[in-house]
Amino acid sequence: MKTSEHPDYTLACRKQGDTLYFQVSGDVDSQTVRIAYWQEIVAITRTSGLRKLLVIDRKKHKPATPLELAELAGIMHGHLDVADKVAVVEPTPEFIPAVEHAEIEALERGINVRVFGNLHDAERWLMYGLSEQA
Repeated sequence: MKTSEHPDYTLACRKQGDTLYFQVSGDVDSQTVRIAYWQEIVAITRTSGLRKLLVIDRKKHKPATPLELAELAGIMHGHLDVADKVAVVEPTPEFIPAVEHAEIEALERGINVRVFGNLHDAERWLMYGLSEQA
């Protein structure tokens, strides 16, 4: 496992099969921090040769605003060539609606991303695609 320490967050990365797993931790909730760790995720993914990502986000004190999520989706749009599927696990249940907004913003920009409340569902989507439950 590779771990990088930063003043405002820690990013751990491991390879499992054909998927890169990222674990983000840290207590600072800011757009600057979000952009920094997502850019680091892109850089690691680009050099790995793997095209599926599973990102387990940190517990947050406050969700990103819709404007911040739109900005982040716009930045990530410039990296469409990096990953085929991105699963994000949001560990703070009350923030899932805000993060689902990010999913919508990203999907509108051509990024194949889904947000999940638990690891099992995220892994299942990466492996099999859409669930049979509608």
